[in-house]
Amino acid sequence: MPIHYTYKDRVSVEELFGLLDKMVVFRGDRFPARNVFHVALRNREKERVSLENTISVTARGEEGNLVGYLRILTDYVYMFYILDVMVDPSSRGSGIGVNLIETAVKECKAEGFIKIFLTAIPGSEDFYRRFGFRESMSPVLTIRGEDYV
Repeated sequence: MPIHYTYKDRVSVEELFGLLDKMVVFRGDRFPARNVFHVALRNREKERVSLENTISVTARGEEGNLVGYLRILTDYVYMFYILDVMVDPSSRGSGIGVNLIETAVKECKAEGFIKIFLTAIPGSEDFYRRFGFRESMSPVLTIRGEDYV
């Protein structure tokens, strides 16, 4: 099945939730998708606003169905942060994740950048190293919304 990749694609809230629902079914042993994608904190209205304010990189099948997605937060000048990397579990192993990351990194570089950040699930670092990512000089600290629900 041919896949079409688009940088700055329009994604509907329903498309994204459809893919997210598939991701939640796919569970890793140590890092369930429900936790990785902060499912408890997402809702359609917030997702609509988020989609308007981020860059969406998509992989779509022949019928235009969303089979892969990643989000880029950016100031559109120097900083790009890749997150929410998702591939439909039924399409895993077909190179969709590789092409999503390659597309995102190529376009971020073309925009000119100081840093491209990415949060990786522990154990997936080798996958991202193939594209030039490496551990940063300083630790990344977070406050997780789930800790305040």
